[in-house]
Amino acid sequence: MLRTYVVCYLLLISGLSVRGTEGKEKSFWDDPWCWGPALVGGAVAGAVLGPVALGAGLAGMGFTGAGITAGSVAAGAMSTAATTGVGAGLVAAAQSAGAAGVAVGTKVAMGAAGAAVGYLSSGCEEPNCKKETKRIR
Repeated sequence: MLRTYVVCYLLLISGLSVRGTEGKEKSFWDDPWCWGPALVGGAVAGAVLGPVALGAGLAGMGFTGAGITAGSVAAGAMSTAATTGVGAGLVAAAQSAGAAGVAVGTKVAMGAAGAAVGYLSSGCEEPNCKKETKRIR
């Protein structure tokens, strides 16, 4: 799995740096060393650490592989959902994720969210974009 991430990272970096830039202004996208590592690192962290954190959080609330733990937050949510009918789908989804783990689609979504967070927290800015400041008199 690590080999897949490394290959994707190398393809991303090498593919972005090959383009004709004669007579063209330098753009933010021409410098993948600024935003590339943050994007890939965020995606890997989201895809790997996201399911671990979600599983630990669900187990801490009482949604375990053996079922719902008696006297836990999960048991209270199950009781409330059974008597009122509100939140039954959410309790069922949490029980399924706690017992069987996180689905592949959820891992992909966590990876995408991690990539977005990594990109936004990279600190890279568009070099051609000047912020205008107005003076208030």
